[in-house]
Amino acid sequence: MNTVPGTVLATMPDVNLPPLTVAKMLTSWTLDPAMVLPIVAAGALYLWGVRTLRRRGDVWERSRTVYWFVGLSIIFVAVSSALGVYDRVLFSVPAIQHMLLQMIAPVPLALGAPMRLAMRTLPKRGRVVLLAVVHSPLARFVAHPAIAFTLFSVSQFVFYYTPIYDWSLTNVWAHDLSHVHFVLVGFLFYWSLLGVDPVPHRPPFVFRFVMVVGLGPVHILLGIPIMMMATLISDFYVDAGSRSWGPSPLVDQQIGGGILWGFGDLAAAVLIGAFLRQWYRSDEREARRMDRRLDRAHGEASTVTPWWLLEQGDKSADLLGPQRDSERPNQRKRSL
Repeated sequence: MNTVPGTVLATMPDVNLPPLTVAKMLTSWTLDPAMVLPIVAAGALYLWGVRTLRRRGDVWERSRTVYWFVGLSIIFVAVSSALGVYDRVLFSVPAIQHMLLQMIAPVPLALGAPMRLAMRTLPKRGRVVLLAVVHSPLARFVAHPAIAFTLFSVSQFVFYYTPIYDWSLTNVWAHDLSHVHFVLVGFLFYWSLLGVDPVPHRPPFVFRFVMVVGLGPVHILLGIPIMMMATLISDFYVDAGSRSWGPSPLVDQQIGGGILWGFGDLAAAVLIGAFLRQWYRSDEREARRMDRRLDRAHGEASTVTPWWLLEQGDKSADLLGPQRDSERPNQRKRSL
């Protein structure tokens, strides 16, 4: 593990490493302060907020806390496990990292509702400042689901198809900031999409569902061209180390492209299923609300005959009409 000259704020993984075996996957760990400390701080602040609410006698859903720490745990595994150790040795490793940081971890983080927790625990002045930031023109623009989706999608292509990727392999700050960027842009997208927290925009459910479906084509366009490339995205894997194990750099890059494609589509399929389930539940809730509204409005009123029964009644009356007319003379005779 290489240390940045003159500081211990960030570290760079080594490139001359032994073969990546199952044992190495389970036992190789690295602790980059620039990544680990923000994770610890995010967890501590969240627990402080939950504790503040409980001391006040308020209730905070336990599932929200679980979601938050699941998201932080995924980030920790992505940057500190063998994925963080070997992410400058194999192209396929940072591809997995990328999917975990941008596609997977932000979902439970958004479901943790950190903004809602902050609004309930911060003092009045802090809440005013936070609301002012959330509803500022810049935040309203960036947090719109369409803009967040664009940032989420385009930044991936910019990262892999420009010199930024090669820079992230040689500069420790670019290396760490790329990880932070993936988490933040993923969180922004899911935060605006799920709407668990107070968000500037709440578009219709259909619009949000289309955004989720759009994740599939994005990863197809991202991964398949990398799989089909005949040249390397970066020569770093050839120049920096003397790796004599595993697939060749080009084959490894093709594997990484397949991971970006398949992993992204699989995650998108899971999200589509979750959104369909949420859509179904929202329809059920809306139906129950409508039933309660009708009960409150017409609970004591007499039952109204449906129109189709009225039509059938009219037809029956028409059929019975002549018979009734024929019976009337006999009734007159009896009366006389």
